Amino acid sequence: MARDLRRPLETADFNKLALEPLVKDLANSWWNLRWAEHDKPGKRLFATTSGRLTPSSGTVPCLYLAETQETSFYEIYGDVVDAAQKRKQEPRLTMSELEQRVFLKNTHPTSLILYDLTEPKSAKKIGTDLATLYAPDVGLPRLFAQRLHDHPARFDGIQYISRHTQGPCIVLWATHTPALNDIEMVRTESLWDLVTLDRTLNPALMRLFDTVIEVAASPK
Repeated sequence: MARDLRRPLETADFNKLALEPLVKDLANSWWNLRWAEHDKPGKRLFATTSGRLTPSSGTVPCLYLAETQETSFYEIYGDVVDAAQKRKQEPRLTMSELEQRVFLKNTHPTSLILYDLTEPKSAKKIGTDLATLYAPDVGLPRLFAQRLHDHPARFDGIQYISRHTQGPCIVLWATHTPALNDIEMVRTESLWDLVTLDRTLNPALMRLFDTVIEVAASPK
């Protein structure tokens, strides 16, 4: 029997939940993968249309971070990789995309107040479950994100686990701590910088993290 996905309590009732914040000192070198053209100091938070934990209002700028470059990559490309592999193909990325997708990392420790979805029973406490949080339709996870954003605890974001690598991730918003709009980050490698040649593969194929990819000159 199919299980129903969970919906959050109405705002007034959700705000009555006693939710304990995680006070996290974010160390240096948490990672964000983005297009190079969007690497603009002071404008690194934006209301992404694809983010699973972007608040549902669509008006809350966010910054998604992962503890490793690999997890940051798979948070964006994990479904692309899976779809290609199910077709018994290698995921196809153009040279331009590999060059223009760049990693940013934070350069100074930052203190954050987060809701920690990595803790046991943390999903249950807000009335949800993992099936809802990782459902293909991101509408319901975004409703829960909006409730947490609006909660009196004044969270700076949510710590959660990547559904692709099970690595730690964070989504930040600056609503309650405006200084987060100016979080200090530096650009490091592009995806192309991390591609490696594997002589056991077909010459058209290369390796990126643990995925074999086809590098194309231009989109088909």
